[in-house]
Amino acid sequence: MPLSTQLQGDDEQYVLVASLDNARNISNILKAIAFKDHAIFNATPNGLRVTVEDSKCLQANAFIQAEIFQEFTIREDLVGFQVNLTVLLDCLNIFGGTTVPGVSTALRMCYKGYGYPLTLFLEEGGVVTVIYIWDGRKCSLRLSQRL
Repeated sequence: MPLSTQLQGDDEQYVLVASLDNARNISNILKAIAFKDHAIFNATPNGLRVTVEDSKCLQANAFIQAEIFQEFTIREDLVGFQVNLTVLLDCLNIFGGTTVPGVSTALRMCYKGYGYPLTLFLEEGGVVTVIYIWDGRKCSLRLSQRL
């Protein structure tokens, strides 16, 4: 797959890299716990835990085992960050929500560490969309064509 082979040289700069062949898989999991805008992501060598909480009264957790990902690289014992879950799901649905049978959108999720955005690389049909989701509500995009 093109996305899994590109940008391999850049992986050293990230503390977390997680890749999936089909972005819809993670989108469906996150939709199930999306009752608030923000989610806390905690990555360990065992996988990725996503927590959504409402006023310390209600909490939903989703744990995605490392084996589910085609690539799961973590350079620290624990990597944690908060993301606007609504923005993340909107990006996955808009840019990775193809309903064409037999066509899927590959996802590569990267995080450099505190102060950096969560970076999503979504690839479908040779077109790569790069999305930067900052800690707030900001989101920026970059499109590139890969042959």
